[in-house]
Amino acid sequence: MNRILLIGFCALIAAAIGGGLWVVGSPKHARLQKLDDQRLEDLVGWRNRLRCFDHKEVLPESLADAGICPGSSGFATDTPSATDPATGVPYVYNRLNDNDFEVCVTLALDPKGSRGRGRIALRTDMQLRAGNVVCLTGKIAPKR
Repeated sequence: MNRILLIGFCALIAAAIGGGLWVVGSPKHARLQKLDDQRLEDLVGWRNRLRCFDHKEVLPESLADAGICPGSSGFATDTPSATDPATGVPYVYNRLNDNDFEVCVTLALDPKGSRGRGRIALRTDMQLRAGNVVCLTGKIAPKR
């Protein structure tokens, strides 16, 4: 009788652990999601950073050329990371013209394929491109 209870208890614990991993994902999935969250945060940060050129300047040729935002304090916290937190590869920045730009990142997880609490929530202004590439476009007002 005790042996049956022990086996049943072990099976119940294994089912609870398996169910928990199915709902929230594995630790590896959580790490990848955290990196993707950082990538998306950097994407929004760069869009906001580049928008500070409104009425003052034309867009820089590259993220490295962005320098200190006109009128900003110049603190390091004003500039988001220009490289992927896991690979160190620079984010893709396309200066479409003097006033329009896009910044793109490649996510580790498929934003459409994630399930449950592990799902990556893309903002409505983010565009999913081929693969796991997500882009955010922006516009600055012309120089006065």
